[in-house]
This record gives sequence, C-alpha cells and structure tokens, in this order.
Amino acid sequence: MPVSEGNAAVSAAAPTDLVSRIAAGDRRAEQEFVRSYERGVRALVRRHCRPNDPIVDDLAQDVLARVLERLRAGAIREASALPAYVQATIVYTTSAEYRSRRNTESAATIEDMPALDNPVERLGSEQLAGLLRKLLAQLPVARDREILVRFYLEEQDKDEVCRGLGIDASHFHRVVFRARERFRALLDGAGIGET
Repeated sequence: MPVSEGNAAVSAAAPTDLVSRIAAGDRRAEQEFVRSYERGVRALVRRHCRPNDPIVDDLAQDVLARVLERLRAGAIREASALPAYVQATIVYTTSAEYRSRRNTESAATIEDMPALDNPVERLGSEQLAGLLRKLLAQLPVARDREILVRFYLEEQDKDEVCRGLGIDASHFHRVVFRARERFRALLDGAGIGET
C-alpha cells in the first residue's frame, strides 16, 4: 500500500544491520529503531484513524512494540522488508481497534447515551449538527459526501464502503483523505475549522 509521504517517514531509518542487531538483543539498536520510526509511525497511524482520535499515540506505541517483538524473535530478517512490515502492522492495528470499537459500541443503545442537560449546550449542538449537515451537502463531489457519511457517521467498515462505492481498497485512504480535506476547507470557510 503506497503512502508516499508516510512511506518516506517510515523508511527514514535503518542501516542494514539494524534488523540483525535487534535480533541479537542489542538494546541500542532497539532505541535507534524507535527513534527512527516513531514519528513516521505516528503520522501513518494518524492517517488511518478518525480525525482527532485521542488513541493515536497508544496505537503508535502498540505498532512499535509489535514490530520490536517480531524483530527480537528474528521473524524479520531483511532490512528492506522492515518499512512494509511496519506499514502492514499499522493497518492491522488500527483496523483491529476500530473493529473492536464497532462491536462494543453497537451493543450500546441510544438510551444508554448521556443526555445533554443544559438547554444552551443542547441548542448549540443542534445548531452545529445542522450546520455540519448543510456543509456536507455542499460538497461538490457526491462520492465525497457518501464516503464521509458511510465511514464516519454510519461507521461502516472500509471493505463495506469500498464495495458500496466501487472504490479499489488500495485507494480507500487516499479517497477518504481527499474528501476530508475538501470538507475541512468548507469548515474553514464557515469559520468552524480546527484552530
């Protein structure tokens, strides 16, 4: 799965002997690996997560820990395979996190959700939701609207969205990223973008 900017961030590391040094138990090599890969891993995990999801740092640590375990066990022998293995671990880890969330969240009912007791907060939330719906309807590309609604609001999984919209799974994250960027531009134009 090519991720140009993230690929460069993930493959920024590693002399050829880093893999063998970690397999031999060299703790300094492990520290070099973490220092070299941590920033790129965090960037790619953030891309695979929902916007502003606070779990990014935890998932990035999980990815680094899993890859280190495999390196210690000698399961990765070729330094050239390391970036691809890291990327695959990122995809697996983030997918598993959202899959487990969907399973636990689907058990909760609407009655279990906390109500907004403050009428001012409730009105503000309703107005914001209405504004967001209007902005979403203003997206000029129907596929952008559809992918954002299906993936973020209806929380359909990636494969389901790809099938429904006829998107090649290898292009999914790029399509979602572009749709989010277009929506973010509308949010910025309405004065409610991120600060």
